Amino acid sequence: MVTIDEEIQAKEFLKRAEIRTMKKDLMALRESDALKERDKITKLKTLEEQLAEKKKAEQTVAEKAALEKASMAEVLTKNEGEERTAEKDLKNYALEQERQQIFLLESQRLAFEKQVDAIDKEKDPALKLEKNKILLQKRDWQAKLDSILEQEKKLEDEQKFITEKEQTTTIASQRKSLEQSRWDLDKKIQDIEKKRWVAEKETQDADAKVAQIDKSSEQLVVEKNELRDKILGADKSLRDIYSVIMAREEEKRRGSAEEQIAKREALAKVRAEQKEKVQRQQWSPSNAPVAPQRNIGQVAIPVPAKRNPVKPKIFDIEAENKQREKFLKDVEEGANKN
Repeated sequence: MVTIDEEIQAKEFLKRAEIRTMKKDLMALRESDALKERDKITKLKTLEEQLAEKKKAEQTVAEKAALEKASMAEVLTKNEGEERTAEKDLKNYALEQERQQIFLLESQRLAFEKQVDAIDKEKDPALKLEKNKILLQKRDWQAKLDSILEQEKKLEDEQKFITEKEQTTTIASQRKSLEQSRWDLDKKIQDIEKKRWVAEKETQDADAKVAQIDKSSEQLVVEKNELRDKILGADKSLRDIYSVIMAREEEKRRGSAEEQIAKREALAKVRAEQKEKVQRQQWSPSNAPVAPQRNIGQVAIPVPAKRNPVKPKIFDIEAENKQREKFLKDVEEGANKN
């Protein structure tokens, strides 16, 4: 039979066991919460790393785009410089009327480019600077306006409280004091309303100035686009003139080349004819030596002639060669001059 003391001891043991079990459960719960928090922190770190990687990737793309833009601008500048150099070379072959047109178009293009530079370097920066200045002033007035509105609201709430209290009180002196306080608050509210009107007007004026500056900036953009169109038109007209000059010079050079080829062919033909003529003269039968004859009885026997009759002919051939060389030299000099 279980005694009362044993039962009490058993209950205390069970309580201690429950307490230990609860402690274990609490520890397990805390460990689970700690693991969850760590997982959250890990996920947050991963998210931060992802954001950092994304930002880095965007920055890399932006840098790459900037480099490509700078490279393209450099190529365009280089091509423009080469084109201007070619224009100067072609200008030397232009006619007087063409030179006058080129001078006029280049002057117009230079004036348009100066106007574009003035917009980019003077007018547009000045407008942006003025806009920033006005925005700073507007920010100050807006801060003042917010403070004034806050003060006005406090006074109105206080006036409302006094009015309600004045209507509920039955004490004459207290009502009179409350009425005096309400009048003072009315005067303060009127004064603060005046300040609010000034701040609101300044803010509205700032907004109007900013809108006007934005309109002027848009007008500058339109004006700059029109100037660029005019520059492109002047460039097109110059290219047309230079194309005509280039085509004319190419035609001249083509004709000169054909003329030189024809002269070379004529010179070669003359040389061939002269050579053939000299060869015919050298091998002509009329130039052969005639042997003397002897009469022996009734038969005429030719006597062999001496082998020296060609000597007089040598003088004639040399003179002819000199004449031929002089003729060829005159023809070559005439071809070179042409």
